Amino acid sequence: MIKMPFYEIQDGIYEIDEFDCDNIFVIVGDDKALVVDTGCGIGDLRDTIKRITDKPYEVVLTHAHPDHIGGADLFDEIWLHPDDWWMLDKEICAKAPTLEYRKNYTEIIRNREKKFYDYDPDIDMHEWEKVPKLLPLKDRQVFDLGGRKVTAYHCPGHTPGEMVLIDDKTRTLLAGDACNCNLLVNSAWKDTPRESVKSMMEALKEIEKLSNLYDHMYNSHHDFRSFGCKLPLHVLTNAVKCMESVLNGTAEYVELPNPLSKNGGTKIFAICGKSMISFMEGNIKDECK
Repeated sequence: MIKMPFYEIQDGIYEIDEFDCDNIFVIVGDDKALVVDTGCGIGDLRDTIKRITDKPYEVVLTHAHPDHIGGADLFDEIWLHPDDWWMLDKEICAKAPTLEYRKNYTEIIRNREKKFYDYDPDIDMHEWEKVPKLLPLKDRQVFDLGGRKVTAYHCPGHTPGEMVLIDDKTRTLLAGDACNCNLLVNSAWKDTPRESVKSMMEALKEIEKLSNLYDHMYNSHHDFRSFGCKLPLHVLTNAVKCMESVLNGTAEYVELPNPLSKNGGTKIFAICGKSMISFMEGNIKDECK
């Protein structure tokens, strides 16, 4: 059984490292727990959860990209914003969580990080045996875990259904992929790339307005932070400023290696402090003129 490392980042909140592919969080209350994301689906995530808590739990997904939903077939039900449900259909979504796509992603991470990982994709990853029941995750939905409440907030832009969560006990924001140092904007989720940037910026501003509710922030990857360490709050502030500069024509752009390229490709980033903004597909500089 492949065991994944985990670390208690705040009182009762655990971060699980899925071999640099994704981070999964478990929030443990007095009565039950909440699992946030399911990774790429390497090994049996349920076994790692059992090492953290024996309480009953529900599973929430920040969004439906394969590195966050890949292990969802281990569970009977998952909470996911309905705007991302279509992404599970491989007939209409190129990023559906197929075994081929997930293996390809893990290969990119292995080659990029140049590490040895104690798992074999051909043995420890599998096609979904079932599609879990999808429960509609809503904006400002509250999960009462006993002694703590976790509230989900809609923050679209990386995907249409992207969500973030705030734990009231530890005042912790789990940002999913809505905020990080290498922020990927879905340039096609609105009518134009500029509208996509503008709408994502407005969504992040709404999360900024909730800053009286959180003191700590963690995103779902630790490419730009150490495992178990917080993401500085100024990363969110700078991401908003960076998007504003893209829209008003004052952005600073750089060409850097694409961390998700298999062949050493580069891409264009807008930068502000430690925050970098780019498009998943396309050139943010050319498409936002």
